[in-house]
Amino acid sequence: MWNNRIFLTSSIEGPVVPGAEAVRHIRKGQEYLHPDSVGADHSYTLKLICLDATTGKVLWEKTVYEGRVYDNRHRKNTYASTTPATDGKYVYLSFEAEGLYCYDFDGKLAWKTSLGKIAKGGMGPGTSPVLYENLVILQCDQEYGETSFIAAVDRKTGKEVWRVPRIHRRSWATPLLVKTPSRTELVTSGAESVISYDPATGKELWRAPGVVSNPIPSPVAGKDLVFVSAGSQEKRAMAIRVGGAGDLTGTSNIIWSYEKGTAYVPSPILYGDYLYLLTDAGAITCLEAATGKVIYQARMPVAAKFTASPVAFEGKILIIERGR
Repeated sequence: MWNNRIFLTSSIEGPVVPGAEAVRHIRKGQEYLHPDSVGADHSYTLKLICLDATTGKVLWEKTVYEGRVYDNRHRKNTYASTTPATDGKYVYLSFEAEGLYCYDFDGKLAWKTSLGKIAKGGMGPGTSPVLYENLVILQCDQEYGETSFIAAVDRKTGKEVWRVPRIHRRSWATPLLVKTPSRTELVTSGAESVISYDPATGKELWRAPGVVSNPIPSPVAGKDLVFVSAGSQEKRAMAIRVGGAGDLTGTSNIIWSYEKGTAYVPSPILYGDYLYLLTDAGAITCLEAATGKVIYQARMPVAAKFTASPVAFEGKILIIERGR
């Protein structure tokens, strides 16, 4: 959203395409297909929609991509799950394997480019683009890490400026820009390690132990700390002090680690002095952000499932249930 404009993306499933199928996925030398992996046998129309925030009126709608898709998606995911980014003049949107695009506020295509054929185990997209100065940055962790990377393209032209390989298995977390007194860091969550980069060049600044599980929750930051979490195979939340250098393993920059209560999908939220963890089943853990001390734990009064991340306002936290 910018001023009175809201930008949304949409994925519309079309007819079955005879012979179309997803890229093959290999795990431990064997081809595998996740039981919830669907979609690549259809064509898709991927759209960018601009709404008037005051009236809800559709100001314009553009078809960004139309045709076959490279990989499957989780049956609960879509091909339009990443969030567009805007600088007030242009809107930048990623459909991962189906391309990275830039449109102006009138709906005119400024440029389009591709960072390659990105595959995530047939689970679909999720990582959103990040804007820094003249760059659009996208974290592209995929499969089991052999082809993972993080890259930046020029905001005006879409031309690639830098690319750094990452030996990290697939993730859906969006990297976070964190300002310190002396620099801006780009912090990325990974199962194998948490890495901070110089966003201008891609140079690694520091790394810390990873979140172990596939990173779906995105990092949050405040009070010179960045908080990362994941909760698929194992549960882990960590607080790391930014501004460090080199390998931070075992150093005082790792403030605390908490090994339960984390979500598979929803990101945590930092509000005031506290970090709130929400599990997919609706269990809430409130931690003192500076120390990791458990303040309280609670559970929803009725059974429910959650995939949306919480938001906070006026001393309250809003949590949206997924629905049946």
